[in-house]
Amino acid sequence: MGNHADLAITLRAGTPPDIEQCVSLWVEACAARDGRLIGGIADRARPKFDRSIGWIVALRGEQVEGFVLSTAPGSGMPIDPPDAAVVGLLAVNPKRQARGLGRTLLQAIARQLAEAGYGQAVLHALLDNQPALKLYRNEGWIAVGDEYEHSLLKRPLQTFSRSLLADGLEGASGG
Repeated sequence: MGNHADLAITLRAGTPPDIEQCVSLWVEACAARDGRLIGGIADRARPKFDRSIGWIVALRGEQVEGFVLSTAPGSGMPIDPPDAAVVGLLAVNPKRQARGLGRTLLQAIARQLAEAGYGQAVLHALLDNQPALKLYRNEGWIAVGDEYEHSLLKRPLQTFSRSLLADGLEGASGG
């Protein structure tokens, strides 16, 4: 399932036993992105798993190599469209980045949300995270609204939106 280079990776729905591996991976990926560990990252991520409406893990054996998690409309920022699902966490093991796994996960969560009846999704991206911005734009995510500051990191953020009804995503079985 997916177009990433490593065929040993399998995708499946996340389950509660995956939470700690995912949180650890989130902290590791954020530290790689930011150049240092930042306190509070895990504490902010952990509650999102209890509120997920979509959660996909990428595994090599039993090891989580990446994951994506979405939460219900209204769970993101006050400026988000009220009917948009929120892609709140997307992380790939830093040793496995730039191989297509993030794209595979982003496409999989978009399909899952479309199949669940959501017409739109949003995500919030740091404007200094160029690899992520390139991925989002290439996958049809469009910057909306004004830039704002990340409450923990104090860096500029932008909301990106994507229609889940476009490009045959609705009810799609794969790509």
